[in-house]
Amino acid sequence: MSPFNLFEAVGAIRGELRHSNFLAYLLSPSRPHGLGARPLAALIRSILSRMDVKDRPIMALELIAGDLDDAIVYRERDSIDILVELPSLKLVVAIENKVGSKAGDGQLKRYDERLKVSYPDHRRLMVFLTPESTLPDHDGYVAYEYSDVVTTMESLISDELEPVPTETKLIIQHYVDMVRRHIVQDEQLRTLAVTLYERHKEAFEFIFDCRPEPNSVLTVVRGCVQSVQGLVVDSSGSNMFRFTVEAWDEKLKVIKGDPAKWSKTGRGLLFEVKTYPNTPGRLNVSLILGPGDPEMRQKVYAAAGTDTKLFKGLVKPMGAQWVTIFSRDLLTANQAKGMTFEQQEFNVRAAWSDFQGGQLGSLITAIIELDELLNQGSAAPVGPTA
Repeated sequence: MSPFNLFEAVGAIRGELRHSNFLAYLLSPSRPHGLGARPLAALIRSILSRMDVKDRPIMALELIAGDLDDAIVYRERDSIDILVELPSLKLVVAIENKVGSKAGDGQLKRYDERLKVSYPDHRRLMVFLTPESTLPDHDGYVAYEYSDVVTTMESLISDELEPVPTETKLIIQHYVDMVRRHIVQDEQLRTLAVTLYERHKEAFEFIFDCRPEPNSVLTVVRGCVQSVQGLVVDSSGSNMFRFTVEAWDEKLKVIKGDPAKWSKTGRGLLFEVKTYPNTPGRLNVSLILGPGDPEMRQKVYAAAGTDTKLFKGLVKPMGAQWVTIFSRDLLTANQAKGMTFEQQEFNVRAAWSDFQGGQLGSLITAIIELDELLNQGSAAPVGPTA
């Protein structure tokens, strides 16, 4: 599971939109992947093989003999995830893709009825794509699973008679590996996992207890933090993680923490990203001043209080051990209400980008300047008012 994978790196593991985007790109003969209509033909043949002959809208021989180069692939046309129009064959293929969610009530039926109106003279191949070949709730659809998708893709890149461009082959292999690791069951990996669990049961159970929630926006922000050079994750729990700044480790001489009471690194200031089980959807980033020398803590707190424009959300009064000197919600409970996970992820990434591009840099600089003043024996304010 250790090799680098492009799709894992960009967070495209269980995002339906990203899977649909990639599949639509690959199925389009006009895209510059160097495969022409081969992926489209292979996928349709694979789907047809899952159907009874009498239910197939087109014969496999007709598909092989037909011209697929004029195929047009749409994303989200009439709200359908992937829609393929094949004019020369008078065929339309609709793929409804569900990776981590279920089809809404009557959703598949509505799409079928729309296509009957939009393509009255076309034959229709309606596909319900899921990780487990979930049965659709509408008779017009055929159940199809991701394991079939990756098998079809592997057959394409392993065909020695029709070579695949090196770059395309690499990308498809990355996609296949990612799907096998995260979307469908891989028996070899399962066997290895069971062996590891039996050998290290206590450790794995401890790790499991500390895990973030699945599909958590907390995981999204952690990925954002880890992608920024100069930011370092300090510690984590089931609903939070803390990070710091490498420059602070190098430059802070006075602002230090008590390693026996907080971070074992002796860091006195840590950013904390946190979700709130009692307030579903809320995601907050704060700057926490931890346990340490009382005089130092008082001076840092007082300096932050002189610049409330930068140190927004400063909590009053100062706590004896911990105090928040900056706070910002990356996502509020009201904003999250009614959003899909993909929509929450989009908004969180946008909020993080705004925080990173604005407040984060100012906070980093202000703390370094404050430490320099404290090291010189001065407790002058920090930030624009200094």
